[in-house]
Amino acid sequence: MSIELTEVIPMSGLRSKKLINEENSVLTMKRSLIERKELHFRCRRVNDIMCIIALFGLILMIIDTECRLDQVYENNIIMIRPLISISTTFLVGLVIYYHSLDIRLYAINNHIADWRVTLKIRGIMMVICEIIICIIHPLPYVSKYLSSDDGLAWINMIMTLPMFGRLYLIARSVTLHSPLVSAASSRTIGYLNRVPMTISFILRAFLQTYPVACWSSMMIIILLITSWSMHVCEKGIWIPIHSSLSQSNSSTSSFLNATWLTIVTFTTVGYGDLVPQTYCGRGIAFLTSFFGVFASAVLIAVFISKISLNRSEQMVLDFVNRINCAREYRMNIMQIIVHSVRAWFLRRHKPNYRSTFMTLCRLHTAIQAAKVIKKQQRNAINGNESLIAILTNVFYEQKANEKNLIKLKQHSDSIHNRINRLETKLDTLLEILTRNNSNSQHSWL
Repeated sequence: MSIELTEVIPMSGLRSKKLINEENSVLTMKRSLIERKELHFRCRRVNDIMCIIALFGLILMIIDTECRLDQVYENNIIMIRPLISISTTFLVGLVIYYHSLDIRLYAINNHIADWRVTLKIRGIMMVICEIIICIIHPLPYVSKYLSSDDGLAWINMIMTLPMFGRLYLIARSVTLHSPLVSAASSRTIGYLNRVPMTISFILRAFLQTYPVACWSSMMIIILLITSWSMHVCEKGIWIPIHSSLSQSNSSTSSFLNATWLTIVTFTTVGYGDLVPQTYCGRGIAFLTSFFGVFASAVLIAVFISKISLNRSEQMVLDFVNRINCAREYRMNIMQIIVHSVRAWFLRRHKPNYRSTFMTLCRLHTAIQAAKVIKKQQRNAINGNESLIAILTNVFYEQKANEKNLIKLKQHSDSIHNRINRLETKLDTLLEILTRNNSNSQHSWL
């Protein structure tokens, strides 16, 4: 027979081993939190640099486009597009670096050892789309001037106007600088409630907190972008509707006329005094009208939410209105009594038709006003009755639930008493059986 020897560990050794494991877990957690904070700071700094580079490229693009439309061709202007290309190269590299940091941050937040596990097709496609948005820019040395005479005008349009898509980096910068993301308390509350601190959540929180400022700034930015795009399309005669169109007879080529056309289209008024002369301008007008309809609907909703009263304010207002209605009703009743007595007195003692007629007119006016006020009070009572009916139904349901709970408790108490009685009977039966068994053994002996 084989004998197995087992190692006996004393209790003190188990406690020390447990303490060591707890210290290691605490150190690991502390290290991960420090690394997470550093990665978040680096992501925020990299995104700020990306915003600066993107805005720098947009400013250079606007300067280059205006100079080429005005046919200004100097040595300083020639170097603008290469600078745009260099800034775009740095921007694309920073986009890839930012997403590598974001993947590492996601792995730390979700306790994933290998960051390659976090790679998904949707995330890869988002990175590719972001790279495509940032890589679009006017190619250097393609065309000297931007006009309809150049056969590459449509390439200039495709490479120039979509550069405004880089402004999404501002939304990401606002998200990363938000206290909801930087504060540890808000992140902890979000993790406990399974609410991720994403860009959509942060932007919705900003719109909920500052609706007027956010929507006003967004509308101003959209109007400026669409106005300049309309001005560029019409001044450069990009993809004209009529082949005989020249730059001189384009009424929307100036920036002021383009701004007026954009505002009229944005507000969905459409006076018809200015009309886009190019397909590019018509496309910009279509997008402007779409944004205008959406912004108008949102502004109406924001305005209604701002002027609406909360429950306490509405109750105070209703109470004051009821007091005023009751006061006016009493005054009208007093006027009815006064004019009735006056009309009776005039008809009885002074048969003057004019004074009697005026008194009767005042009497009927007071009666009509009293009827209107009584109708308003009745409508207010009906509204209050609906609320009272709801509260009454809730009260009766609560009473019924309490009665059901009392019945259930009584039933459970009766079952408990029956079980206790059954236990006592079983104990008595067991004692009787034990006693009988002992008596039988003694009789056998």
